[in-house]
Formats: sequence, C-alpha cells, structure tokens
Amino acid sequence: MSLRFPLLLFVTLSSATLAPVLAQTNDDALEMTLQEIQLAEFLDSTEGDPDVDPSSIINESMNFRKEREPDMTAAEFALYERMSSMVETNPAFALQLLETMLGDGEDDSAAFDLALGNLYFAEQRIDEALERYHSAVEKYPEFLRGWNNIGMIHYQRQEWREAATAFAKAVNLGDRDAQTFGLLAFSMRQTGNTLGAEMAFMQAMTANPEDPNWIGGLLELYFANGRHVQSESLVHEMVRLEPENARNWMRYASLLITLERPLEAATQLEIARQLGVADRESLGLLGDLYVSLGLVPEAISAYQDIPGGADELGVSRLIAYARSLISQGDLDDAQSVLDQLPTTTNWPQIRAQRFAEAELAVAQEDWESAQLAYDGVLQTEPLNPNALLGLGHTLSASGDISRAQFVFESALQVPESERRASLELANLALNNRNFGNALNYLNRADALETSAPIRSQIARLKVLAADS
Repeated sequence: MSLRFPLLLFVTLSSATLAPVLAQTNDDALEMTLQEIQLAEFLDSTEGDPDVDPSSIINESMNFRKEREPDMTAAEFALYERMSSMVETNPAFALQLLETMLGDGEDDSAAFDLALGNLYFAEQRIDEALERYHSAVEKYPEFLRGWNNIGMIHYQRQEWREAATAFAKAVNLGDRDAQTFGLLAFSMRQTGNTLGAEMAFMQAMTANPEDPNWIGGLLELYFANGRHVQSESLVHEMVRLEPENARNWMRYASLLITLERPLEAATQLEIARQLGVADRESLGLLGDLYVSLGLVPEAISAYQDIPGGADELGVSRLIAYARSLISQGDLDDAQSVLDQLPTTTNWPQIRAQRFAEAELAVAQEDWESAQLAYDGVLQTEPLNPNALLGLGHTLSASGDISRAQFVFESALQVPESERRASLELANLALNNRNFGNALNYLNRADALETSAPIRSQIARLKVLAADS
C-alpha cells in the first residue's frame, strides 16, 4: 500500500523569530525614536517658576521710605526709625515693642500694619502676618507692597488662586517688575488659566528678555497645548541664553524630532557635542538619530563618546538596525554594521550580537557561520532556549539531521523551548515516516498549548499510524 501523507505545516524556526525586532526599516527606527521623545519630559511642573525666595521679597518691603505712600504716623515712623537696626538683628524684640503700640486705642496705619506683618513673617507667624497684610490693603487698597506680600505668602503655600489674585492686583496698581509678572503667570498656570498665564509670561519676557525662567514657562504652555511650531523660537532663545546647558540642546533636538526634522535635530546635538556640552542623554539620542538616518559610522562615534563608552542602549540600537537591514535583504550593509560594533565584555551585548550574526548567516544560507554564532551563545548559556532552537534549525537545514535531533531533544528539557522543540522533532520524525514518534511529539506539544492545526494533524497522523 502506497502511503501519501501531507507535509506538516508546522512553523519552523528561523533566527528572525528568536529575538524581538526593534526596528524593521529606517522609517520605523525614526518612528521608534519619535515615540520615545516626550517633550513634556524636558519640562517639569515648575518650569517658569520664578527662582525667588519669598522671605527675601517680603524682607525687602521692610525698607520703608517716608516719601512712599501710605505713610506711617509721625509717632509710628519715629519709633520704627529708632528701631530699624533692631528689626534686622533682633526681630523678636522689635515685634514685642511694636505690639505694645496696639493697646493705645489708636488705629494703626496701613504702613504700620505692613511693618508688623513683616516681623510676624520673620518669626514664622505666617497667619498673623497675612492678617496684618490684609489689614494694610483694606485701609489703603492701593498699597502695592501689601498686595505683593499677600501674593508671596499664598505663592509659598501653593494657594495659586489667591496668589494670582494678589499679584494681578499689584500689576493693576502699576507694578511692572518682570518678577511680579512671572509670579502671576506661574500662579495662573497652576489654576488652569493658560491664556492669562501666557499673556503674563509674555509681559515678564518683555520686562526682562534675558531671564530663561519666563521663556521656560511659556514654552511649557506651548508644549502642553501641542503648539510646537510656535515653540521653536523659544527653544532657540533658551539655547542662545544658556548654551552650556545640555538640557536646552535636548529640548531643541526633541522639538525638531517632533516636527519631523531629524537631520536638523542631529545637527543641533552634534553642535552641542563639538562644544563639549552634550551629556550622556544627548549623545545617546544623537546616536539613535544617526541610526535612524542610516549613518552608521556617525552613530558608532556618538555612542562611543558616551562616558564609559558605547552603552548597552547604543549597541542594542545598532544591532536592531542591522537586523532591520537583514529583514530588508540588505545583507552587505547589515554585515558592515555588525563589523563596526565596538568590542565589549558586556555579556548581554555579546549575546545580542551573536543572535544578529546568526540571523545574517541564516539569511546568507551560511549554515556553518550560523552554527558558530549559536554555539557562541551556548558556551556561556548552555540552556538558552533561543540558541538551542536556532542551532537545531540550522543543523536541520544543513542536512545534519542526527545532530539536529540531539539539539532539539536538549531543547525539550528547557520549559521555554519545550513546545517548539516538540514541533521540530515531530517534523523530523514525519520526514522519516516515523508516524508513531511524530504523534508522540505532537501530543506533547498539544498538552503544553493546544491549537486547532495541531489537533487536526494529530487526527490525521493517528490514521496514518494505524495504516502503517
């Protein structure tokens, strides 16, 4: 009886299935880089937060001038003038002296309320200080210093709505200081008033265009709202103001990547590199950009400039790029990339390189080189499931069936590769028309993870085994 049996359509292994492909094409490599760029990561929630000390701002308002309104009474000013030096050296005693005046039955002036509030603040009696400042502005609503101090306390407490109200009042009263606009902008932003914050940041930039705080605050608003085109001039200005700050170069490059201008992004990072201000993060991104642009020697150079040499991420990017070239059939270019990988003693990097070399050898049908690459992994990790399956596959493809069977049987002992090894051994048994062994291996694979195709093949093999 002549037996005719269908060839089992089991998925055979190739080295391409043994490790995740990080990038399939140059465009995918760029897309991967794009996905990893989150502009918001380069700006935190305090971006644009004025770098001020609330205590110093309030302390400055202790320096009263008689010609500034509102005035103290003659008696208040005389006392304050006599104890002015004491205010700085012994605020607790000064506070005690001033408090004695509260019991004389006379209404204190707004200026005196401010002075007393400042001393309360110096003694960390913040609630009492705030009460005095409010008393001052109630008596004299145009008391700009009082409103600023109220704003500073609420700002320090992160009571943004109250802070914004106080700073807005100060601005309406004529305060045109960049810092006041910046404090107003930041407080508004924290309340969700992005339009008001944008206008206030612009006013702060107009008053002091050389302060990067205001640019950073406005930039954060633009990034958050996806206004990337408008952001470019701001980022460029930050680079101009602080060229030594590596984070500014990263912002610029990241924005250009988001705007799909990767070559310009790489150019900016290369400038930072040549200036000696590129940090580890910048050099890593530069290498990634060069990989996505297909500029392999430049990528290797960037990765090698990372302090300590090419890091694991850089080597992984290059290996991923080589594997993408293999998948496209650009085998010569893939070989060139692998040949240029820096020497390393880092085992995870060596292992990844061995798998890439095996994949290339399989694509070239260079079975001997593929076997050497897989053996290079197994010498260190004798139970590596991917290496065992890959080696078994290449031995089978080269016609060394007996050794392939031995390797697959070794893979059976490793849980991660047991099912795939069972399928490969079933294929080998079927090719030898050993239906009983093929059925046993299929049953083993089905017990680990059942599927309709395997169940169908088991049913057909049972018939063939019974007829043989």
